[in-house]
Amino acid sequence: MGGQYYNSGVQHLSDFSDADMVASLVKADAALFHYRDYRSAVRGIMNSAEMPHLKRASYVPDTRDFVAGSLTYAENLIEYIVFYAIVRGAADMFTAGDYGVAVIHNYIWGNDRTTHSAMRLGPGARSEFMSPDEVSSAGGAFQGIADEMLSEDHPPAPIDELDSLR
Repeated sequence: MGGQYYNSGVQHLSDFSDADMVASLVKADAALFHYRDYRSAVRGIMNSAEMPHLKRASYVPDTRDFVAGSLTYAENLIEYIVFYAIVRGAADMFTAGDYGVAVIHNYIWGNDRTTHSAMRLGPGARSEFMSPDEVSSAGGAFQGIADEMLSEDHPPAPIDELDSLR
């Protein structure tokens, strides 16, 4: 999960001091503490969307695909730590046949529309960051959904099934 982040200016993660990292983790822990459960944590991620159609929570029972997120989440190390902590915690509930992927990808801003980082989930209660070679293609898993959400013809109706999922 390397890269550059805001920390008294833009700084590469490898240049963060130990004190900077501790401060970032303390802030991330404080943010996580405010969520009572995974559903409220996912809702927090979705609430970052700058417009209703830029967030999504949906489940397809036939394929057992759950997609949740925001196209305008954050570009800050603390929020990234919070995101991956939520995802890793949810993966603890996976059964032996469950798997997935979590991605932080810039689908909108600037010319740098790349995958920042990605995590493989499963099988079962496992999670690990993907290698740099795998990360480069992970954002493509959600490109079709992002394209639909960013339709220039007319914004799609928001899809938010989070509260109805059990």
